[in-house]
Amino acid sequence: MRHTRVIVTHYGGPDALRVVEEECPEPKDGEVRVRVLAAGVSLPDIMAREGVHPETPPVPFTPGWDLVGVVDRLGDGISGIEPGQIAAALLSALAATTADHGES
Repeated sequence: MRHTRVIVTHYGGPDALRVVEEECPEPKDGEVRVRVLAAGVSLPDIMAREGVHPETPPVPFTPGWDLVGVVDRLGDGISGIEPGQIAAALLSALAATTADHGES
């Protein structure tokens, strides 16, 4: 399966953003993959793109800390969650949310 996501290629303005299409990664043990329906974009995302937020990850990265979506696939060792469930998450700066699929 392929998915689309936004990446920050270098710290800077809007020109630092690039849309890429790539293979959707399978969730690892203890991870849940979510098909993202909506992801927030806010001041911390802009600050991370500029490289000035205290939790800015190294480039390249996918910006975004919050999302709402549908559980798509489970990694081994996950219980209490089923594919098809609605999910909302507030993720660390290292998780990809400005994508059509995210993992946590």
